[in-house]
Amino acid sequence: MEHCSLGGSELQVSRVCFGAWAMGGIGWGEVRDEETIAAARHAFELGVNFYDTADLYGDGHSERVLGDALRDVRDDVIIATKGGRRSDGAGRYWTDGSPGWLKQAVDLSLDRLGVDHVDLYQLHWPDPDVPIEDSVGALDEIRQAGKARFIGVSNCGPEELGRALAACQIVSNQIPVNMYYREHIPDTLPFCAEHGVGVMAYGSLAQGLLTGKFGPDTTFAEGEVRANSPLFAPDSYPRNLQLVEALRPLAERLGRTLAQLAVNWVIRQDGVVSAICGAKRPSQIADNVGGVDWALSDDELAAIETLLPPSTPSPRPLK
Repeated sequence: MEHCSLGGSELQVSRVCFGAWAMGGIGWGEVRDEETIAAARHAFELGVNFYDTADLYGDGHSERVLGDALRDVRDDVIIATKGGRRSDGAGRYWTDGSPGWLKQAVDLSLDRLGVDHVDLYQLHWPDPDVPIEDSVGALDEIRQAGKARFIGVSNCGPEELGRALAACQIVSNQIPVNMYYREHIPDTLPFCAEHGVGVMAYGSLAQGLLTGKFGPDTTFAEGEVRANSPLFAPDSYPRNLQLVEALRPLAERLGRTLAQLAVNWVIRQDGVVSAICGAKRPSQIADNVGGVDWALSDDELAAIETLLPPSTPSPRPLK
């Protein structure tokens, strides 16, 4: 497994990051704790040392389960979580980047994870009602208090990130990057590279679309994440499936799966340090890990470029 530095930090993270959103058990179909725990542990066996969650995932359930999964290897892994989104537990969600809430949220996260600090604490979404300088200032106080080794942001473009960097050291920015979500590639990725901010790319597999497991007749129950995703909307889903089918011959020629092709494309984008990949079962993370330790050639990247549909607008917070 390849590892590299996360921005200007001393953290040496795996190029595949275990994404624990599905571990929360809400919005991702049938999820069994014992299977997601097995997936997280198998990821470690395969060289993954980087795990990302958030207090919002399953209203804290993801953090509790991930903490259980990693308890025996805590000193050998890098745990990242996020705060700044809230839930009333009854389906209502909102953004809260206020310093007061973030300082409460990190304590709740640490308790659920069963740790005294996290390696990376991130602002989940910028709050339009709170200056980002105030939000990251609170994160920096959290860092100074020893509750986080480093701090980062998520879903920030160059303007917001520049303001955050002027306030304190930010080592990472978590943004959506895949063959459909390319909005950040022309501006945010170069800005992050220029300022020493490591990019954690989420949605690397486009919510599973780029694994090739979905077809024209696939449907999702109301309340599932994919049912509300622009990637699966009636006007875009057929076109998005065309890309998947167009990629199959290249994957077969390379002896790779579609998921591995998608992951490798993500980590070949300038500035991307780690591709976040969710997994509900050990077999899924094993497939994802096969997306590193090799590289698409420039010619292959150029061939993929000719197949890509128009970029899908980046996601916004789910209400």
